[in-house]
Amino acid sequence: MNKKLLTLLFVPTFLTTSCGMFSSSQEEKGDDEPKDINFVITEATFTDEEGHLQVNYTCDYDPFTLGEHPFSRLTNFGNSVTELDYSLEGIFTFKTSLISTSIKLEFFDTNNTVYLTYRYQDVTQYDPGQSPIDYPAGYNTLYWHDEFDGEQLDTSKWTYEIGNGDWGWGNNEAEYYTDHNDRVEDGYLHISAKRETVDNFQYTSTRIKTQNKVYFTYGYIEASISLPLVTGMWPAFWMMPNASVYGGWPNSGEIDIMEAKGRLAYQSSSALHYSLPGGGHTYLANEHDGHYIASFHKYAVEWQQDYIKYYIDDTLHLAISKAEWSTSGAPTSEYAPFDKDFYLILNLAVGGHFDEYRMPPESFTSADMVVDYVRVFK
Repeated sequence: MNKKLLTLLFVPTFLTTSCGMFSSSQEEKGDDEPKDINFVITEATFTDEEGHLQVNYTCDYDPFTLGEHPFSRLTNFGNSVTELDYSLEGIFTFKTSLISTSIKLEFFDTNNTVYLTYRYQDVTQYDPGQSPIDYPAGYNTLYWHDEFDGEQLDTSKWTYEIGNGDWGWGNNEAEYYTDHNDRVEDGYLHISAKRETVDNFQYTSTRIKTQNKVYFTYGYIEASISLPLVTGMWPAFWMMPNASVYGGWPNSGEIDIMEAKGRLAYQSSSALHYSLPGGGHTYLANEHDGHYIASFHKYAVEWQQDYIKYYIDDTLHLAISKAEWSTSGAPTSEYAPFDKDFYLILNLAVGGHFDEYRMPPESFTSADMVVDYVRVFK
């Protein structure tokens, strides 16, 4: 399933300059201009959420050798288009301010009169939460991934954690985790927090992990996630040691790729937890501001022997070197505790200490954390 493209119904508008290759209705042409170029669009696809449109076409004339390019201007539904590029044979691109499933292109000759028009339906709309697999720089192997293309959670990859753990999973969380507060739909995993009573808990949600199923040492780990904008929500994408070789938490470490507070629409954070050589918990963390958390963003960690770096949409926002971490479980080790296998966790908590025990409003019924994919590169 190609989750990256979705078909919608709108009407776009575009402007640009020069490129000559369409056919439909045509004005009277000069002797040096082609009478019929038999231009046909085979596919038109928005490639991002900013209005860049890629048009695949066939044409009797090579648009790169159409004389002196008699078409001096191009519009879409009469509106200007920008960033026109026809550097690839059979493809041209431009940017429009209106994103639609129908385009009407108007080509102007050098006298600024309409030379021809072309209309195309079924333009494919870009879904910003879905994109082709892009390999991070320096990584050429897709070691493991889940694109959530099935009809339900793949339990060969994930395990549900049930209940409220010890002391609210160590965080005084208010939810009861179940194996049914999730659904896989249209290529996305939805994890839902709900107001409902189970075992004296007033909220339910889902927490899943790959422990003993998918675990590894080092790599580039990323997920595309949309987060709920509700006070009291605590979504997280993080990693824990598959076996606590250096002892119980925090001696064997914890890698928090993304955490967020549902009341803060433009902030998430990342953290690294470990113990001091002589014992005692400590951590390094950073808050990243400026991204709207309800939109899909790529949250990633680059985990290597000498460093751990955290990214949002490929932008580095926290870097930690091996000289900065430690563990009382191996106080003289240069790399411990982040030199052993870790596994992945996705969950949507309610309440807890992370946002000072704030709870959802009285009007709250449910909220979703939505995951497009999870990928591990080597």
